[in-house]
Amino acid sequence: MESFRGWGLLGLSTLAISLTLPGQTIGVSPFTDHLIEDLSISATSLSTAYLVGTITGSLAMPSIGRWVDRVGVRKTMLLIATAFSIAIAYMGTVQHLWMLVVGFIGIRMLGQGALSLVGQTSIALWFDEKRGFAFGLSMTASAGLMSLGPLGLTFLINQFGWRWAWIFSACCVMVLLVPATWRWMVDRPESLGQHPDGQTPSPNHVKVKAEQFTVSEALHTRAFWVLTGVMVVSSALITGVTFHHFSLMESAGLTTAQAATVFIPQMLGTIASGFVWAWLTDRTSPRLLLVSCQASLLAAHLSYAWVKPGFGAALYSTLLGINGGSIRALASALYPKWFGTDHIGAIRGVATAFGVGASAVGPLIVAVGFRATGDYGTLNFFLALVPAAAIIAALFVKAPRKAMSSPSLYSGEIS
Repeated sequence: MESFRGWGLLGLSTLAISLTLPGQTIGVSPFTDHLIEDLSISATSLSTAYLVGTITGSLAMPSIGRWVDRVGVRKTMLLIATAFSIAIAYMGTVQHLWMLVVGFIGIRMLGQGALSLVGQTSIALWFDEKRGFAFGLSMTASAGLMSLGPLGLTFLINQFGWRWAWIFSACCVMVLLVPATWRWMVDRPESLGQHPDGQTPSPNHVKVKAEQFTVSEALHTRAFWVLTGVMVVSSALITGVTFHHFSLMESAGLTTAQAATVFIPQMLGTIASGFVWAWLTDRTSPRLLLVSCQASLLAAHLSYAWVKPGFGAALYSTLLGINGGSIRALASALYPKWFGTDHIGAIRGVATAFGVGASAVGPLIVAVGFRATGDYGTLNFFLALVPAAAIIAALFVKAPRKAMSSPSLYSGEIS
């Protein structure tokens, strides 16, 4: 009998998630100053273009999620990876603001949104009881690979120019992901006669299947909106401060080179928290995990008051990384845990639309907030109020329960 393919597909899905870097804010950030200068636009115009492109791209997420459920992971990933590489290459050709908006629509919709969604859906389908551990491994590996992104992109920009850096990134996605997906991706373990986690149930073992929610049913639960709301808060605020990272750091007295190195502790925090929070989703209260996730974001914004070269900048960056890694892990693991996998693509599609849309608003919030306050320290104090509100909401979240479910099939409320 063929050995369990899930671990290999975990690696392929992790590669896909890692290669979303050019569509992530951390991958766009090294280009921002060059785009402003070469296209003769303002920082506010750039943030607005990012907002319009990202929100427009997010509108496709529910449809893409339903398409994953209908045609499968393999076909969807092939199409998205190919289109994403074309969109990245297009970014190297932009000449004015409206071309930039079109490019942002492409890389944000296909990279941050669709390719991440498909990669995470694949992992959710191949693992069940080991899902938290699998997502922990994936978060750790993808965050580690992404941590090299800003430095690598900065090197390419300095050596070959920002336009060729986009072209090189496009080639990486096309060469690394498209052939691998064509050769090795499999939609579900059942397609090969296998079972999630690689465990064949014994004849005497009767496993109660988790409740399976449709999109409509999920949208009528408080748990969906609390989890999605927490994700929205992290997405908006982390994207906002990451997009304006160099301005925030230089305002605190760091040089451009020092600001670039601050991404390293952020990624270390992301790597560690991604694994720990994902691993804990199989073992402890999701309520506690959601609260602690937002507490790290609250602490990050408050800690900006002490940012300076050295420990202060590293602490701030690490706390941001902890929040980024933990929310990615929780969103990846809790949606299938709470709502099942029968309609996970469609459910995650709706949630991803909100997350991607929130990431569009973040940079503009920071830009407008800085203009209003004139000081990043004051702005971060006000931003800290948002995760504080999310903590209060998370304190009262309960596991979803279908109205007509048998009590014997319900795992109970979160303790």
